[in-house]
Amino acid sequence: MPQDPFPHIQNVKFLVGARGDGQLPSTGYPEIAIAGRSNVGKSSLLRHLVNQRSLVRVSRTPGRTREINYFLLESKDLPLLYLVDLPGYGYASVPMSLKEDWGDFVSRYLENRRTLCAMLLLVDARREITDIETQFAAWMTGRGVRVQVIVTKMDKVPKTQWGQVEAQVRAAFGPDVPKCIFYSTLKGIGSEDVWRKIKSAVSTAPTVS
Repeated sequence: MPQDPFPHIQNVKFLVGARGDGQLPSTGYPEIAIAGRSNVGKSSLLRHLVNQRSLVRVSRTPGRTREINYFLLESKDLPLLYLVDLPGYGYASVPMSLKEDWGDFVSRYLENRRTLCAMLLLVDARREITDIETQFAAWMTGRGVRVQVIVTKMDKVPKTQWGQVEAQVRAAFGPDVPKCIFYSTLKGIGSEDVWRKIKSAVSTAPTVS
């Protein structure tokens, strides 16, 4: 018999594209943020996770938007939560450039948002991991935010090289970051593992009023 899907999503809807602190939701629901370079496949992953092809707002100029896009997810298996699509951070090479690329608003969100309980950090399986990814992960971990590295576009990598990809990710991020999750929207790989990590994060998230 086929296994029941998890989670049992009842509704997911776009809430707001926040451009300033005053537009951030104040409901206190746990937030799962998604970050990565502009071409890493954030929108594709988000659509695949919630099984809604038309869900995600896409900028006319990839990597240029400064909006933080909030999606409210209702599920039978999970508490109300937000999936938060952060702006792609372009091709900056050091954390200071990252902050300049993202702007003060996004940087303040990352530094101060109390309801941010986990970060899905996307890296491209075909690209070398750079200091911007590893130092960003260390920054979030130091803030007490769970970081889960997700390696996208695994369908572009021969399966004989998957072990090599995993070893490179482990070497780059070190022992403080959990084992990476391989993801492919084309092959349907990774979504169940991501949802298990989300469930773990929101189940232990403190209540913020």
